[in-house]
Amino acid sequence: MARPTAAAQRSVLSIALVTVLNFASYSTWTLLNKWQFTLYSLKFSVLLTSYQMLFVGLVSYFVLLLQNQVKVPSRATLKRIIPLGMVRAADIGFGNAALRLLSVALQQIIKSTIPVYVCVLSAVVLHKVPSPKVWATLIPVVGGVVLASWGELSASWLGIFMAVVSCFARAGKAIINDLLLHASSDEERLSAVQIMSFESPLSGCILFFVSLVCETPTIIAWLEQEDRASVSTIVLFNSVCGVLMFLNQWSYISIIKQTSSVTCQVLMNLKMVTLIVISVGMFSTVLEPIHIVGIVVAAGGCTLYALVCSMEDSAAKLALKASPENHPDARRSV
Repeated sequence: MARPTAAAQRSVLSIALVTVLNFASYSTWTLLNKWQFTLYSLKFSVLLTSYQMLFVGLVSYFVLLLQNQVKVPSRATLKRIIPLGMVRAADIGFGNAALRLLSVALQQIIKSTIPVYVCVLSAVVLHKVPSPKVWATLIPVVGGVVLASWGELSASWLGIFMAVVSCFARAGKAIINDLLLHASSDEERLSAVQIMSFESPLSGCILFFVSLVCETPTIIAWLEQEDRASVSTIVLFNSVCGVLMFLNQWSYISIIKQTSSVTCQVLMNLKMVTLIVISVGMFSTVLEPIHIVGIVVAAGGCTLYALVCSMEDSAAKLALKASPENHPDARRSV
């Protein structure tokens, strides 16, 4: 049996390190946000999320500056960056707001329904209607979520609504990210860090104005408390969260580039289960056997969804290459 080459070993090691970084950064970011909302009784999650997004933009710009890759977006790119900033603001803003009202376990369970929203948005926005096989893979996803969230499980209807909006926004973000990462021209194509450097400040500004409108009385009331945490403590805490957010986004896209969408989906499902297990111990969330079965079914459905999508994409590419009409004019008509 042939031994793996040095290059293959380095590739495996790189994937392993990036995966560990993704697990660690996302889990720590989620748990720290939940912890600060609980420990410090902070009720202005939109403002804190705004600061984290602006901090991500600052870190992204600094990284691009070091790599000499600072880029001025074209008009065509801006047409995608602006919607991306809006859906990113909704994703993180509503996600953190939901985290203040829901258990980490239930929030992660609801996030497993993201493939459903990706299919819906692909059909409505991109006019790419998924096949019956793809729709069929969503049945265990939805069924698993229903089982996993059966009963109380620290539920809040407002929190559930916010979590669902966050999922819908994340699906939109995934579609726009794909368009930017795989744009046809070099002028419109962006790297992961370039995308973050554009959309993070925009998302942060949007959330900041939303916070001014919705959270100003809450912020003033918190500042008037005598036993509150210091502002410098909150700023430092959320700066750390901003760095973790940057590392999570970068590592997520790196996993996709170095492996495949199927491998990435499997790893994300494993991360979801791991985070639920950790949160059960940290926040004393009660999980019944039916909830555990639902989590496993939903995670399996997400993996099956990614596998079917990958197989159909590969089949479509092979059919295109085998087609006698496989020339530039034919490709434009597809």
